[in-house]
Amino acid sequence: MSGEGPEGLPRLTARPVPVPVTADPVAPPRLVYGGLDLTSRTGRDDAYPAVYFEVTDGGALGRVTFEGLDAVRAARGETLPYVLPRARAAGEWVFTVDQSLWLAERHRYEKQCYDTSLLDSHQHYVFRFHDDFVEAIAEGIWLDRADPADPFGRPDRHPLAELDPGLVGGRFRSPSGIEWELRRSLRPDDDLLGDSRLCSQRVWQLNLILDGQSREGASIWLRTRNGNTWSRFVRPWPGGALDRRSGLAQPDDFAASWQAYLADVAERRRQMSRPDS
Repeated sequence: MSGEGPEGLPRLTARPVPVPVTADPVAPPRLVYGGLDLTSRTGRDDAYPAVYFEVTDGGALGRVTFEGLDAVRAARGETLPYVLPRARAAGEWVFTVDQSLWLAERHRYEKQCYDTSLLDSHQHYVFRFHDDFVEAIAEGIWLDRADPADPFGRPDRHPLAELDPGLVGGRFRSPSGIEWELRRSLRPDDDLLGDSRLCSQRVWQLNLILDGQSREGASIWLRTRNGNTWSRFVRPWPGGALDRRSGLAQPDDFAASWQAYLADVAERRRQMSRPDS
């Protein structure tokens, strides 16, 4: 559904996104953006983009953090500049915008300047409050309740955080001579699948053991968009995605890609005349 807005511009459709936390319908939000850490009398604040809000029926402090944030903006106004496909139900306050002109604009910029495509990976999100709305172009969102004693501290147990070292499920040695270990999230599959509708979920983490230290070599991420669930096998920057499979994949599904990567690591280390471990 779309209509015509001011000056003949199209009014795009915003569709509700089910989220586990409901913002107070009257209280204003607070948008935090940027990477500058600040120190105050109460301690050090780690800078990261987030939208803070009061949770309905209780006043707890809710928080939205982002996966792959590309752009963010905020404006005053009681009415969203988008058409809803039906009457807004109670508790609906997070939306995505169909055929977003802003997403198309950001895609053109990223493609021209960095050869990065956003159309298949990012969405245009809208967060509605009483007299304000906040919008973001991001790959995903995560909602939690901030610690009132440390509201700007980084979220605990965030799905984008590395898996705890205590979750090591095995240690191995590749045919190329590289040692590595496997970690697995303790969360049930159904929970991971459900939450993957909002944000990528780190299910497996494969760590390299080099020079006596363990560091992430790749992870298997679960993400559901438009009803389709995919597992992506991804190296940390600058490696990017190596492979992907439909549904909830297992490490064996990416064994060929992983062993090829380990062989490349071993070869680079030999060229640098360094031991394998």
